Amino acid sequence: MFAPCYPASKREQAFPYNRRMSAIITLNRSAVSGGVPTPAAINECVRAFRRDLPRLSRLARYFDGRHDILARARLAGLPNNRLTHAYPRYIAQVSASYLLGEPVRVDGPEPGASALRELLIQASADSVDLEIAIAQAVFGRGVSLCYEDDASGAPFVCALDPRTAFVVYDDTVAHEPLFGVYVHADGSDNAFLVYTADAVHTLRSSSPRSIPTAVPHAFGAVPMVEYLNGPDAHGDFEDVLSLIDAYDLLQCDRLNDRQQFSDALLVLTGVMGVTGAPGDTFSPLERLRSEKTLSLPDSDAKAEWLVKNANEKDIDVLRLALAQDIHKFSLTPDFSDESFSGNASGIAIKYKLFNFDNRIKLKERYFVTGLRERARAFCGWLASRRGLSLDADSLSFRLSRRLPVNEAERAASLKDMADILPAETLRYHSPFSPAPAGSGGDA
Repeated sequence: MFAPCYPASKREQAFPYNRRMSAIITLNRSAVSGGVPTPAAINECVRAFRRDLPRLSRLARYFDGRHDILARARLAGLPNNRLTHAYPRYIAQVSASYLLGEPVRVDGPEPGASALRELLIQASADSVDLEIAIAQAVFGRGVSLCYEDDASGAPFVCALDPRTAFVVYDDTVAHEPLFGVYVHADGSDNAFLVYTADAVHTLRSSSPRSIPTAVPHAFGAVPMVEYLNGPDAHGDFEDVLSLIDAYDLLQCDRLNDRQQFSDALLVLTGVMGVTGAPGDTFSPLERLRSEKTLSLPDSDAKAEWLVKNANEKDIDVLRLALAQDIHKFSLTPDFSDESFSGNASGIAIKYKLFNFDNRIKLKERYFVTGLRERARAFCGWLASRRGLSLDADSLSFRLSRRLPVNEAERAASLKDMADILPAETLRYHSPFSPAPAGSGGDA
């Protein structure tokens, strides 16, 4: 996260591009004139973004189950099992679903908050939020784009592939968003879509010095938003990729060795080969396989199988150690562990989820920051299209968790407090009385 400081090169001194933070791309405001970045600045930011594409592509490949072990080659004739284990998908989906156990609840001053909630429901923001959360877990950042539907004129939001879009920030400590850039997924250099606070600009790279074509929008803020996964924007499984590779390799070699056991060699001592009786239609080896008997010439001759004795117990100990390290260093609980048995108390489960819950809280802080920037664009649309004023900084966002609850323990606690709390409070917290609709309370 903290990079060493080196003197700026002549190119860096001549061009106001800055990438001090590995998580984001920053730019000096001198490269933005009238809210529109210069074509040279856009091209430089795109080149900086593309330098990170190999890392993002590898993360996407592992999430899809295409691990490095699939490219493994062995000598001809040797078994070459190539197994992949879906740890990346497991880690990303568990963290994303835990982060958004319930739809995001937005509260704020009325009537603006109600109008904003209606827009988000119309835009299917709940499903988009889940896509963003998965991208945040896989790539270390998610990207959303607000746009106005041509037919209905209503605002909508969609999730973009982080390999095709990014946001550029100023180089101050506030890191205010300057503009967003969409790059073609096929890597073509025909055009870039640049989203500023006022318009959408199309930059043709074939004429990098031309003024971009602009189409105004009604959001009043940069409609493209990033949702970082932390200060370093690492994917949830990025730091354990080497452990996942080791787990794949161990399981593949384990199966290869097992397959080679069935190809054991028959060692004949004192025998110059196996010969059959005259006129026998079966070869000696075929008769050996069918009759399971072998005639040796004298008492000094012997036959034995040459096999490799594998210590399965030691191999399984190593496998379990790798699996535990993957869960440990990714801070993702192993729900198949016996410690998550059905008779465990609620407090015991919370202790098991302590580190995982802390990591999700860190993700939540950055996710809420992205939600607020997206709400800022929707508030701008409400102000320009409906004349309704709503400050995005006055909104509160609540993300609820879904944890298993020990109902018997909960009922016993309520019984002990029957003489202390009023009946209405006891009834509200009773496991047999559902919470009021829209309460959004934690489990």
